[in-house]
Amino acid sequence: MQFTFDPSKDAANILKHGLSLSDAPLVFNAPNKLTIQSTRASEARLMDVALVEVAGVVLVLVYVLRDPDEVRAISLRRASKQERTLYAENIR
Repeated sequence: MQFTFDPSKDAANILKHGLSLSDAPLVFNAPNKLTIQSTRASEARLMDVALVEVAGVVLVLVYVLRDPDEVRAISLRRASKQERTLYAENIR
């Protein structure tokens, strides 16, 4: 799987959330993740919520699937309290 992102979007994500989009595979490849399809955007965006063991935190990755082998990362951030609760309720 190839992970891509816009470099300027990555710089903005680092400033806003302190996380680089280059870390998207940590969430996407997490063994226990919750995937939610977003209806907010015109394109089909997906949101993965996962506990990243290396960091010991629950992170949220927003992305789109391009070609069958391309994941285009849009945002990576720490999960909100509501998202952490949703994750805990659905991953056991």
